[in-house]
Parts: sequence; structure tokens; C-alpha cells
Amino acid sequence: MSKTYTFVVHDETVNTHGFRMLTAGANLEEFNKNPVVLYNHNDWDFPIGRGENMRVEGSRILVDIVFDDEDEKGAKVQGKVERGFIRMASIGAWPPEEVSNDPSLKLPGQELPTVTKWTVREVSICPIGSNHNALCFYDRESKKPIDLTDVSIIKLMDSKQSTNHKTEKKMSYLTGLLKLSDSASETAIQEAVQGLIKNRDDLQVENVQLKASNQTLQGKVDGFERAQKEVQKAEAIKLVDAAVKDGRIDAAGKESWMEDFVENFERSKVRLSSISARSTIADKIKTGEEAKGVIALRDMSFDEILKQDKLKELKKDKELYREKFYQAYGKYPE
Repeated sequence: MSKTYTFVVHDETVNTHGFRMLTAGANLEEFNKNPVVLYNHNDWDFPIGRGENMRVEGSRILVDIVFDDEDEKGAKVQGKVERGFIRMASIGAWPPEEVSNDPSLKLPGQELPTVTKWTVREVSICPIGSNHNALCFYDRESKKPIDLTDVSIIKLMDSKQSTNHKTEKKMSYLTGLLKLSDSASETAIQEAVQGLIKNRDDLQVENVQLKASNQTLQGKVDGFERAQKEVQKAEAIKLVDAAVKDGRIDAAGKESWMEDFVENFERSKVRLSSISARSTIADKIKTGEEAKGVIALRDMSFDEILKQDKLKELKKDKELYREKFYQAYGKYPE
């Protein structure tokens, strides 16, 4: 029984010509009909062996090669393989039947489209690996190999026979977003995209200008608010001092009133103005009461009540106690 040697003849990496071929799009049937193994894609020479069990494993295509050991060249190549001097094989294929420019299919270093549908023609043993002689395309008419280093490969990729519906759908989507017809030229699409880019750049500049203007206005507002607070503070000091002087509040409650003015100036101003000025004891005391040393609590300040130890007496009248406490401290007792 002849010995077989398993070779990887294709994978999906980018070759030195700048494109790659998807394994899922490979047609193996033509090769299986005539599984010839050549040397360096020399189809004008006799085969050196045959391929068996060509199969797909993941993203790779493998084949078992049986060398013709009764042929001098076949036996010679087999010996090189057996002794480890040749380790690589490659695929000869018909021109691509379908390609795609889809960016999501491209790998780093890939300059040309991705071949998505193609047919295996033959397998060759090659001294140089898959990025050089390991790929060969044959012209369908002349049957001769195509020089992949020639720019014609680009034309091959762009041929009308390789219509890519995925690309068409994406272009249709793009032209729709740009509000262009599906038949819009590449120039029209470029101009529309450039217009969008210019609008974006203009908006960015305008945004920077608006931010600068907003900062200037905010600075003016902050300055106005600071000036207004200084004016209110001066007025609050004047009002509180006047209230202490005319006896509406005690000096002990001055700081509490100032805090209220900081929190809400207008409300505190109204509250303070609603407190009536307290008459002096001399104005209120009746002659008979003075003789007896009796002074009405309502006519006394909270401080005077405390000094004369009349707090307990004051608390008997809850409303009067709350009023006197508020006059003294600017807040009601808890």
C-alpha cells in the first residue's frame, strides 16, 4: 500500500499579493474529479502524484498526497518530502467567482478584496511556502497560469462576474443615509461625505466659541451676584443694628438674624419689619406700679426677664414666651 503524506494546502491568511480567500467559499468538486498533484504548478508536465481525501478542517484545507514512486520525478520529490527537505504544498485555482470589499472581512496587511467564492483546480508540491508559489490562478480560456504579481489581478478582483451583494447593500444603505440615489457616483458620495465632515468641523468650532462666550457671561453673572450679596449684607447689618437699638430684638440674637438674612434676605427683611418696637419701661410704667415695684412682663425684654428671674412666670403665658424668645434670638423655642 502506497504511503500518504498529509499537507495543508490552503488557509485564510493574507498572501503576499495582498488578498486572501475564504475556505468556506471553496469548491472542491472539480479537484475530486481529477485529483492531480503537480510540482510548482507545472501543468505542462506529468503529475507526480494524486490527492486523496481533500477536506476542510476549520479554516484550512488539507489533502493526503500519494506520490507516483515509479516515476523518477515523483520518487525524487517523495524522497525530499520523506527526508524533510520539502514541507509545503499549495492550491491551483480558477479565477475568483465572487469577491468582497467588506472592511469587516479584511485582515491587517490586506490591500485587495477578499475572495469569497472560488474553485480548486489542482494541488502542487512547492519548495517555497504559501505566501509565494503556494497559490496559482489559471486563465479559463488559455489554461495558462496567471501572474499574480501583475496588476491584472486587481482587474480580476474588480470584474463584473464577481458581484458582491453584501457590498451593494452596504452602499445602498450609505447612499440612503447621504440622501443620494443608489446609482450615485463615487465622486458624489465622496462630496457628500466631505460635506458632512465640513459640517462637523464647523460645528466643533462653533461649539468652542459658544463655550468661550458662555464662560464670559457666567463670569459677569458671578460678579453681579457677588456685588448684590455685598449690598444685601450691608443692608442686613443696618437693619439688625436698628432692631437691636429700638428694642425689637436683643443683641444676643444678632448673629442668628444675620444667618437668616444670608439664607433668605427678603424673607428675613419681612420678618424683622413685622416686629413692633418695644416701648421703654419708663414710658410704660404706671405711677402706682412703679411705687410697688411691679413691672409688666410684656413691657420687659427677654434679657430683663432673665435678670429679674421671671422666666418661670413668663412661661406661664406660652404665646408671650414664644414672642419674647423670638425677639431675643430670631427664632422660636423648640
